[in-house]
Amino acid sequence: MEIQNAIQQPIEVLLQEIDLENQIRNLLDDTQIYFDYNIVPNLNGQYPLIKLDLITINKEHNHKFLFHSNQGTSKMSILQEMIIYIDEYKKQQETYAIEWADIKIPNRIEISWFKGNDIFDILNKFYYTKEKSQFKIFKIKLMPEA
Repeated sequence: MEIQNAIQQPIEVLLQEIDLENQIRNLLDDTQIYFDYNIVPNLNGQYPLIKLDLITINKEHNHKFLFHSNQGTSKMSILQEMIIYIDEYKKQQETYAIEWADIKIPNRIEISWFKGNDIFDILNKFYYTKEKSQFKIFKIKLMPEA
């Protein structure tokens, strides 16, 4: 299995990937998202895997958070799995609100909303690619079901 870059892919494959990415954008409403693809080692096989970190970007306070990660052998399969995850995520996961501040701007308290399985899942999403010592969390609240 040879890994091909986008220019080597058939146009149909690229269009299907774009369509799947757009479906994900639609499922997440007006959230700004970034698809971060990386090649990672495959511990169980010969060929490397593709990892997708789906990142949400909050333009109000200029921070990014991990929405969900998954990996597989093709972008198509990863995107299809992400769509399934989002459908289930919307049905089953709990909603949390985090009150926090960037220590560089300590007087500006922000509130960010996350969905996750538990508080550890939420903290993992909050601290994604961040230096923990740069943020102060004041409160994490499990929100009641609507």
